Amino acid sequence: MINFNIKDCLIPIIALIIFGCSNENGSSEDDILAFEPVDSLEIELPEEFLQFTSWSTYNREDQQILVEYGLGSNNSLVIHQVDFLSGKYLEPLVIPRQGPNGYNSSDASVYFKNRDSLFVFPATAPHFYLYSRSGELLEKYAYNATDNSKYNVSGYYSNAVFLDEKIFIPTAQFIRFDDPKIFTKSTPVRSFDFSSNQFIDSIPYPSYTKDKSITVDRLSPTIEAINQDSLVINYRFSDSIYFWNPATSTISSLYLSSDKFGKSKLFDRYPDRSQSLEFKLKETDFETVIYHKKRLYRIISYVDENEKSLEAYEILQYNKRKMTLLEYDLETKTKRLYKLPTAKYFTFIDDYLYVGGISLREDGDKTLRTFYKYKLE
Repeated sequence: MINFNIKDCLIPIIALIIFGCSNENGSSEDDILAFEPVDSLEIELPEEFLQFTSWSTYNREDQQILVEYGLGSNNSLVIHQVDFLSGKYLEPLVIPRQGPNGYNSSDASVYFKNRDSLFVFPATAPHFYLYSRSGELLEKYAYNATDNSKYNVSGYYSNAVFLDEKIFIPTAQFIRFDDPKIFTKSTPVRSFDFSSNQFIDSIPYPSYTKDKSITVDRLSPTIEAINQDSLVINYRFSDSIYFWNPATSTISSLYLSSDKFGKSKLFDRYPDRSQSLEFKLKETDFETVIYHKKRLYRIISYVDENEKSLEAYEILQYNKRKMTLLEYDLETKTKRLYKLPTAKYFTFIDDYLYVGGISLREDGDKTLRTFYKYKLE
């Protein structure tokens, strides 16, 4: 039997007051609103189809470009980019696995600072690379970490943040996943200074995780920036998000969830295989957070509380996991919940959200991927 520490997950009374209030139209902030697409588009996939992919985004000419990447033939790193305004994939960027221009690893994560600056973080390597838009290797940076910190991605979404000329990245160290002190021994976010070629800032896990455990896929956070003022940290296991102030090196938190998603859960000890599977299928996953136009958007997948009694295979067979977009307005301090289709990619452009990555269909010798376009309020 799994024992959870409920005390550490209690919602502050003030948060209940704020988020429990009703809107003027009679609906509660915890109501999940219908969110109908205003349009859909099918985009032809490139010739080299990637079966297993991760994703990121970057801004180019006032629009957001979706980055879809994975391993292609000969384990080369294939990077696709989707331009939604033109409705097509751009010319793919291919980085070889081996050789003087290669990323030299079994896998890698990708982050575009901008169109001309592509960072590649090889899995397990003690260094990372900077490439040009054409795939030319420009620089190699050693982490120089005494605790063996390296970039680590959790889930499909990869990102990094530049603040004060430093790059903040989610990190992992060489620690056993079943170590009972993993949360206190690990550092989930660090900043790397390019002038000194070393890590500077170290941001710890929330204190309530002490002596707890979690499945390995939920360990690393996703991060985002609010201008140059704050770093936003999203833990996939937490119903709160965390803000790190670079000027004061202090952390604050904000409850950003709903009773509809249940309480956040951690394990007292590392779960076995069956416990891990049940946790991944039934428990809420706060997948990522994205900042756009003075609002935070949290992508949440979950199973309704009244359906968690189902067997794991029933959750899969009957597709019981749902997705919701939580929108939080940083100025008015209000939130909204929107129903989403099951999706993998989320891209914001002006007042629209493009959602997709799951649905494919064949049309002759073409393979088309469907995206849905939503209008934000």
